[in-house]
Amino acid sequence: MTNLYARTRFLTLSLIILLVVSLVGCQKAPEGVVAIVNGEEIREEDFDAEFEIYRETYSRELGEDALSQVGEDGTSLEDQIKLITIDTLIVERLILQDANEKGIAVTDQDVDERIEELTEALGGEEELDKFLEDYSLNRDFFTDHIRRALILERHNQEYIDGLDINKDEAREFFETNKENLIVLRGSHILLKTEEDARKILERLEDGEKFEDLAIEESEDSVSALDGGDLGYIIPGSYTGFEEIEDALLELEVGSISDLVETEAGFHIVRLDERKDTFEKLEEDILELLKNQKYRSFVEDLRDDGKIKVYLDINK
Repeated sequence: MTNLYARTRFLTLSLIILLVVSLVGCQKAPEGVVAIVNGEEIREEDFDAEFEIYRETYSRELGEDALSQVGEDGTSLEDQIKLITIDTLIVERLILQDANEKGIAVTDQDVDERIEELTEALGGEEELDKFLEDYSLNRDFFTDHIRRALILERHNQEYIDGLDINKDEAREFFETNKENLIVLRGSHILLKTEEDARKILERLEDGEKFEDLAIEESEDSVSALDGGDLGYIIPGSYTGFEEIEDALLELEVGSISDLVETEAGFHIVRLDERKDTFEKLEEDILELLKNQKYRSFVEDLRDDGKIKVYLDINK
């Protein structure tokens, strides 16, 4: 995590919109249209392309079989992904329309530079081509997606930059919510077996550096590159690894846990930082409050917009 209540995902902009899409099934849908937002059509081919990105992401994280599982509301995960996709496209279109009215735009150079950054992050042109193939994307769609994402980012940033939230408001929020305002930063070394993990614990006790052992021995290849760094963690948000959260909460800054067992294996966990006072969290709280106001602004765009949805999730 890079801040208190935000996580970034590649090629996605996540907004908490507490509204439910109203499906207009009784109206005849224009040919090839899944929604109309303030007079602008969202085409079926655009929906299909976005849906494949979400579907592939969920499939990779949860497995293909999970997509057909039906929840208590009677809808499958795949149907829920369709609703998430159309809702995201509607919100995106509302923001793009507002950005256009405000003269917020990006240049071809901006787009090219972002594509270069992403290409480098993926490991080069071949890896980018593989990524596009895995997600069934063509270059034109990918480029347009990047352009839209940049405009969304700029719209968000310009709105937030125009806000003025004073310290008293931030402190009041902290006092009201301080039981839940804890941010931890930790590192871990992951081993497959208890025996291997015990050997690493012994090496740590003998004075070897945690970061060096994480790089050399950890099965988590991503965090190992950063010496085992897990980044900032908000207790309750580390889905699937609650045991690591619990271990971090019990530690003093700089101390190392005994073995922590999860489905992934055996972890050795170190607490690197704990933020639970107003002084340490002030900047994070200010950012959180600004993002809350931005979400409220987007919800107002939604409430004021003329939106018709023709999507049939059973198709």
